[in-house]
Amino acid sequence: MTEPFDGGCLCGDIRYHCEAEPKTIYYCHCSDCRRISGTAFYTGVGVGKDGFSVAKGTVKQWHKKADSGNGVTRSFCPTCSASIYLQLEMFPNVIFIAAGSLDDPTTLKPNLELWTTSKVDWAEIPGDIMSMEKAAG
Repeated sequence: MTEPFDGGCLCGDIRYHCEAEPKTIYYCHCSDCRRISGTAFYTGVGVGKDGFSVAKGTVKQWHKKADSGNGVTRSFCPTCSASIYLQLEMFPNVIFIAAGSLDDPTTLKPNLELWTTSKVDWAEIPGDIMSMEKAAG
């Protein structure tokens, strides 16, 4: 995936721009991410916070403790509820963008799979990426 890139929500009320190079592109199988994504896993793009900006609209945020015990804040469109990004307390300088919100997700190549202990049997992920049974965040 190359930068810069743009994205937004389903209804168009939220738009963002990113100048930062992705640090990681991952699949997360934790139960929270499954529920937020509405499917077997969440696909996220980790970027430096300084290179990310919301260009249009104001996201709504929801905070909770993750399974790891660390705080996670999820940001989404207040109109259509589309997931835009999340932030983890333990990585305060990183934004984890919801891959489905990118205008062009076709260039994504995930390199990490998290919380595989929670993975559903029918979720097929290529076996050539790093996998972790749990995650720190």
